[in-house]
Amino acid sequence: MKKTLAIISSFVIAFTTFAVERVVVRTVYNSGKIESKTVSLEKQKDGAYRLSIPVVELSKDINFIDVHTDDAQAKKGDDGYWVLSDGRSGRFYRTYGHLVERRNPMPLYGVKKGDSAFVGIVKGLKYEFEMHIDVEEGNYTIYPRFLIKGIEFAPYEDLIVDFYNFKGKDANYSSMGKAYRKYQLDRGEVQPISERVKKYPTLAYTADTMFVRIKHGSKAMSKIEHQTEENEPPLYANYTFDDFMKITRDLKSAGIDKLEMCFVGWNRGGFDGRFPDLFPVEPKFGGEAKMREAIKLGQSFGYQMVCHVCNTDFYRIAKRFDEYAISKRLDGSLRPYAHMAGGRAYNPCFQVVCDRYIDDDYKGMSDLGLKGTHHIDVTSCIVPYTCHDKAHPCNRQQTADYQNLIGEKCRKYFGGFGSEGPCDHVAKTLDYALYVWAYPNWVGGENPLVDRLVPIWQIAYHGIILSNPYYSTIDYTYDNPNRIWSPYKTLQDKTYRRLKMAELNGRPTFYFIDYKAFGVKPIKEAYDEYQPMKHLQYEFIDFHDEIAPDVFITKFSNGEYIITNYTDFDFTYDGNVISAKSYKLLK
Repeated sequence: MKKTLAIISSFVIAFTTFAVERVVVRTVYNSGKIESKTVSLEKQKDGAYRLSIPVVELSKDINFIDVHTDDAQAKKGDDGYWVLSDGRSGRFYRTYGHLVERRNPMPLYGVKKGDSAFVGIVKGLKYEFEMHIDVEEGNYTIYPRFLIKGIEFAPYEDLIVDFYNFKGKDANYSSMGKAYRKYQLDRGEVQPISERVKKYPTLAYTADTMFVRIKHGSKAMSKIEHQTEENEPPLYANYTFDDFMKITRDLKSAGIDKLEMCFVGWNRGGFDGRFPDLFPVEPKFGGEAKMREAIKLGQSFGYQMVCHVCNTDFYRIAKRFDEYAISKRLDGSLRPYAHMAGGRAYNPCFQVVCDRYIDDDYKGMSDLGLKGTHHIDVTSCIVPYTCHDKAHPCNRQQTADYQNLIGEKCRKYFGGFGSEGPCDHVAKTLDYALYVWAYPNWVGGENPLVDRLVPIWQIAYHGIILSNPYYSTIDYTYDNPNRIWSPYKTLQDKTYRRLKMAELNGRPTFYFIDYKAFGVKPIKEAYDEYQPMKHLQYEFIDFHDEIAPDVFITKFSNGEYIITNYTDFDFTYDGNVISAKSYKLLK
């Protein structure tokens, strides 16, 4: 490691500048040979400085390519920070450390040093890199590594990174997020919610409402690798469709006039039980007739009714399981996934999912009467994977393309597409993310180099994709003592969860409630709190910062702003007093 840092430093020290205009491209071949060269970047019309390596130069004997710049090097004690696209950020405090991140929800990274900053946006081979942060003897090096061998296919496009530079008051993570948002909007990859609602009125309803998910039940976890009807574990019902209807009536009686409700695990075999099979509707929960009754009841109250499915785990017990549909690894073997309620799951190829399964599924669910932002588990929480089946090969870009075709079908049949996480390979079709962060106990995990989370994703996508900020802000108004799963229990304090929801204007989301023990009053509490805030879902976040220790400002594109005070003392801003442990929406 020391030798590598010394080599890179020797290349960049000669052209220390205040903006990224040159990079060192370090190519490591499969043979172990290493080549490094300094490349002057080409200035673009939008002010970016571009590194472009033509696809014809990405030969099959390359293992990986690192892209270094002196602006992404720092020393312990320097004023500034680095930031990854998952929001993890660290100031230059450490002497030693290493962080590698393959899952990049947006294809970017940024560094601030003194009064200068830059964001590097990967515009070519954006699914084929990992981020590295190396710290050796107090020397920081932050860089993307392009995994050319790891593409598993011939490289399919030029390697492109555009660097945008910022100075003075603009040298911050807000400018980084806004630069990426502008890029996405300018090229037509995404549209603001305010534009999309003109075509999809169900999205306007989604933006105006909270999201309540009710999990009907699942099979007992077992060690059975491949389940059959003979050895299938018992299915336990948490909430039948009759229970669902009681909760729906309770929500209406509490004074909640608008709501989007989601059936989770309604399908054959329950939650993660028999995918890709969905039908018949699970009899143990009441079957199709009762589910239809529950849908009609919610709609009679003015609620939008949707359901949850998953396209990434197929089980051998399913009647529609077919090895042909499963994604194949390089050696031709089936791509295994986790062991879950249905036994060993396998990742399917999304080309087959899109072409063979989706239309039949969506016709069946549409016939039930479901309408709204249809929820697909996992898809937006992972990097697209490959498939090497000779009949339906897909590189990561092609997998992303098929996932977006499925998103388009969601909008066609139901009016919207929601999914689990923030990964923006489906940004062009995604309307809602169940959570952005699960730090520090899951995706975007804990590392000693990380000292905070910054909302670079929300700055890029608020007003474009609805979201809930944390896994642990799900059910944020509940003092539920059963927060035992690590990502869910990260923010144990109800007040802190409430403030985090306000600071980032999250869409209130409920999922894991024991309604028999806790009822629906906390949902009504969130509903009342959301009413004066919900119009902001149509606005961009233009600036975010910590303006005093544990006091944050969030500025929106309509001129409104939120001051969030996490301290034990009142805080005064521009003549306005924000009480301790509270927030205030101001104009």
